[in-house]
Order: sequence, then C-alpha cells, then structure tokens
Amino acid sequence: MSEVKAYLLNAAAETIRTVMIPAADQLTHISKLIGTSEVDVVRIEGSHLLYAGANSLTDGVHSVTDLKGHGSPFAGNLLIVGADERGEMTNASDSIEHFAPKLTIVRPVFVPVFETLTGPDIFGTRVIRLDVRIERSAPKIID
Repeated sequence: MSEVKAYLLNAAAETIRTVMIPAADQLTHISKLIGTSEVDVVRIEGSHLLYAGANSLTDGVHSVTDLKGHGSPFAGNLLIVGADERGEMTNASDSIEHFAPKLTIVRPVFVPVFETLTGPDIFGTRVIRLDVRIERSAPKIID
C-alpha cells in the first residue's frame, strides 16, 4: 500500500478532513500533521488508532477534544487511522462522517462584564472583569 487514508482533526480551526499518509516514514509525516515530535497512540473502536501529541495536555492548551467513550480529553491536532489485528496502520475503515460526531472540541471563551459609568462629566462603560464560559462544538467536515 503506497498511502494510508486517515482523518486529521485541526482543533484550532474546528475541522476534520481526509489526508493521505505516505507508506515511507509514516511517523515523521504524522508528527508534522499533528504538530509535535512526540506522539501518543490510543486504540479506539478496536480497528482504529488515534495519534495525539504526547505532552499536549501539560503544555497549556487553548482547547481540548473529547472523544465519545474515552475517559480523558486530548489536546492539539489529532489523527485517526485504521489498524489491523497486529496494530499496523491501514486505511481508516469507518467514514469521516462516522467519527466527526464522536469528537467534541471544548474551548474557553472570555466574556467581558461591563460597568456603566455615569456622572456629571462622564458617560460610558468599562470592562470590570472577564468571565469564562465553555463552548462545545463538533468539527466541520472539510471535503
């Protein structure tokens, strides 16, 4: 097999798309796609592998991604590929439409709280604090 079909989740862009991994030097190519030189691999749904940055959660994060049925979130970009019974990389056997709804990107959003200023010579508002709310979204599939 000259190339392997995989799905790349770009957490910052909130997108997931199909990519092809060359047969030669697969780990180097995967590292470039997810943006880190150290990767963790997790078997998911029996016949797939998920690649994530090894230290992504400890580096400070802008968002995390929850995978339905998996206990711990992932940070950064993720790559999903198929796996045979020996754990060797193969084409992703389930569709991108199968995986996209199982991924939820979770990110903090700062919400400014304003104070109204009134007085004889002043009228306006100013930010007195920033509250944080958590937003959750499914990745958009890019063809």
